[in-house]
Amino acid sequence: MTSTLQPRILVVDDDQALLTALIQALQQMGYEAMGETNPLPGLSRVETWNPDAAIFDLRMPGMDGVELLRRALQVQPELPVLLLTAHGTIETAVRAVRDGAYDFLEKPFDLTKIDLILRKAVNHRGQLRRYRSLVETTVRKGEFVGIVGQSASIRKVLDAVAAVAATDSTVLISGESGTGKELVARAIHSSGTRQEKPFVTVDCAAIPDSLLESELFGHVRGAFTGAHRERAGFFEAAADGTVFLDEIGEIPHVLQKKLLRILQEKTYTRVGETRQHTTEARIVAATNRTLENEVSQGNFREDLFYRLKVIEIRVPALRERAEDVPLLVEHYLGRLNRRLHRDVKEVTSDAMALLQGYSWPGNIRELIHLLEQVMTFHQQETIAVAQLQPYLQRAALPALPPETYADLKEKLLAEEGLDYFQKLLRHYHGNATRVAAHAGLNRRHLTRLLQKLHLDPALFRHD
Repeated sequence: MTSTLQPRILVVDDDQALLTALIQALQQMGYEAMGETNPLPGLSRVETWNPDAAIFDLRMPGMDGVELLRRALQVQPELPVLLLTAHGTIETAVRAVRDGAYDFLEKPFDLTKIDLILRKAVNHRGQLRRYRSLVETTVRKGEFVGIVGQSASIRKVLDAVAAVAATDSTVLISGESGTGKELVARAIHSSGTRQEKPFVTVDCAAIPDSLLESELFGHVRGAFTGAHRERAGFFEAAADGTVFLDEIGEIPHVLQKKLLRILQEKTYTRVGETRQHTTEARIVAATNRTLENEVSQGNFREDLFYRLKVIEIRVPALRERAEDVPLLVEHYLGRLNRRLHRDVKEVTSDAMALLQGYSWPGNIRELIHLLEQVMTFHQQETIAVAQLQPYLQRAALPALPPETYADLKEKLLAEEGLDYFQKLLRHYHGNATRVAAHAGLNRRHLTRLLQKLHLDPALFRHD
């Protein structure tokens, strides 16, 4: 929406009397309205006046409404346009929608209906603008509320966060342990309309089954042994904020039906009580399990699974985004320097190559713990290979000793250079980025080198 408090509506209709009447009606509805009887000045207004929505007549001399629609969307791709026609047919409506119209209205039109559609259209454009802004900020900064990275896989996550943040849809976040699923959940909450509301985290795996129902829904006094007073549950504490159900796959079967009821009806009952309570909290869930398998094995309700999986965001494992490791290391070095009172300034190139080549079964959590261990026991300003744990060096590339850049330069002229890069390409299945990282080379240098060795990474992708 524009900076004015009143949404701007542009009307283009060659009928002056109808145009005047519609402008007056829109102004009475609370809009700021402007009209043109000629399509070309109307098109100019799209660019200079920046309306929040537009109404075009379908039949106009010189340029019809569909052509004006096409040209207007070239100037303002997010502009919602309503087309007016006195010759409404199914074919015309289909054509208008196909060409990008937000909606289609027949003359004589109903002002109440126009007002309703315009408010939806203006709100729709506002959501699109917020989405674009969030995506642009994400790409520019390379991080989103603690989510660090610029790889294609993490950008896909960030795009999804930006898209769902402005909605109230239930979201299921999947991914291995330690990938940052809670960060994604917090990003959805903090960038949406509930950002000033509570964000309540429930670790379903950490709470004993016997207590989980009470923790989620609350209980009344005397509901069970030890219930000496009434207690509100997590859903009541969240009010109309967000409840983040971490490791939802761990929730016992007996509680899954009650959770389904919240998703379907927005109601629940406290333990020991029959009175129903309502909740407006948004549910975001996360799991490191494959819930489809849990459903097929009878461990998870199928109806609950599909209620949770309205929108799914998969968070990639760290080994799938090795190019983000340097950014993550830089980010967490800064945080750990402050917390541990250290002054680590850099990681050597060969040490970084090992970090990028390692498979990280514990994902980002393991990376943070590793950095903390190194910084705790070593107080140098630089982290080198010698300071990294031996298991990291051994596991980075089984049966292939880690190479420093200096060693590699000498090795390139030796006969074993060909065999060395064949092994690397085979190990990383032709992933040139991972090969370059392990060898301590940039991609351009590696590409030239492979060309000299007559090695094509594509031939190893299905090895």
